[in-house]
Amino acid sequence: MKESSRFYSSLGLLILLNVIIKPFWIFGIDRQVQNIVGTETYGTYFSLLGFSIVFSFLLDWGFTSFFNRELAANKTAYINKAGSFFLVKLLFSVFYVLVVFVAAWFAGVDHWDIAGYVVLIQVLTSLFLFVRSIITAEQWFITDAWLSVMDKLLMILVCGSFLVFPSVIGTISIQVFLVTQVACTAMALIISSLVLYKNGYSFSFHKFSLPDAGLIKSVLPFGMIVLLMSAHYRLDGFLLERLHQNGAYEAGIYAGAYRLLDAANMIGFLLASFLLPFIARQYSRGKSITTVVINSRNLLLLFSLGISIVVFILAPWVQEKLYHNQNETAITVLQYCLPALVGYSLVQVYGTVLTATGHIMPFCFIVFVSVIINVLLNLFLAPSLGALGSCYAALISHFFCGITTLIYASIKESIRIDFFSFFLNVVIAGIMAVFLYFGQQYIRNNWLLLAGLALIIFISSAASKLIVVDNWKIIFKQTDQS
Repeated sequence: MKESSRFYSSLGLLILLNVIIKPFWIFGIDRQVQNIVGTETYGTYFSLLGFSIVFSFLLDWGFTSFFNRELAANKTAYINKAGSFFLVKLLFSVFYVLVVFVAAWFAGVDHWDIAGYVVLIQVLTSLFLFVRSIITAEQWFITDAWLSVMDKLLMILVCGSFLVFPSVIGTISIQVFLVTQVACTAMALIISSLVLYKNGYSFSFHKFSLPDAGLIKSVLPFGMIVLLMSAHYRLDGFLLERLHQNGAYEAGIYAGAYRLLDAANMIGFLLASFLLPFIARQYSRGKSITTVVINSRNLLLLFSLGISIVVFILAPWVQEKLYHNQNETAITVLQYCLPALVGYSLVQVYGTVLTATGHIMPFCFIVFVSVIINVLLNLFLAPSLGALGSCYAALISHFFCGITTLIYASIKESIRIDFFSFFLNVVIAGIMAVFLYFGQQYIRNNWLLLAGLALIIFISSAASKLIVVDNWKIIFKQTDQS
């Protein structure tokens, strides 16, 4: 009971810190940087960042997740292998840098200074995550909760100083922004390494050995899914910048909408990180996972539908609040970018089911087909429609991925789809849309309008029993007992 209590308190701290720090970074710092450096300059950075992330699987190939799991399960056998794994990560980093720069050269990238910075940020981030994986394997959960936001917290302090005191420190530029990210990520890596050193942990490099074929075979599917998911989420920004006549500007418009999509997806990401070990444990013991899957799906669908409807109807107000302008193109892109969150939510739940139950290769195939759809649609739509074309491509490919994953996981694991709860989600979404659309005529303050909407969601979801608190209590109780 003591261990489970410590786990939940640490999980609560992890979620709390991420909910506070990361949205502040996204909207308080990153958004402000785009407003200052300009849509076109930020668009170039956004496209190259996405390009570097697509290749980021080359930095790891699934080794971090594998080492984390094995160290937690068998510390004696793996504690002396940390040095070997770290050196392998460094070799991967060299290979990653070479591949990205060669690919960038073939793609005709011009801004090599920005490309160099974003590549270095990815390398440092990968090493930082590896060191953190040792900390989580040791179950120093509270320490890891703080480390999970350390790089963003440092960047908030440094970049915030440029934004608050420009007359004293100077105006922030894209180069200053990137140098700050490199420095803060490096500092977070150093701090996490010092935590290991302080607790008697040291990397031993004298017994270095390359991973054997069996190990590579075990981790490769995890690397594949990272590659495919990264491509599905991030490749469109780079394609847009390359394909459109005014690509950098269009990528900047798309980045403004994607920022909100990325922030909203954080809820699904955190829920998925909780679901994965829980479903894996329940599945290995032959217990039903239907209840937790349906409850998680309903929760994320209600959230994603609510966000999508709010942004679609109040897009001019959202655009004004975030970017201090009424750019008609940016408003339209906002309206059609956020609904992709519905597809994201389905993948977060049912993709987690497939991963936890060992159906990784079928999941890889579904995501691979989704990536092909996304790329083909971008090739066809982005040159003429720009950012809006990328929105259409994302909507279609992510909905395809979400629905296909739902159907496959439900059939393969005999999970009840529960069409009635889908119907309730649609009804509540309709109520939300009607309230917002007509409510604007009577409630001039949009913050009050959103408060009223939140009350409607709470009442309707409770009355329809779409979200049942007791079901979550049962889930937590099952986890506590295991």
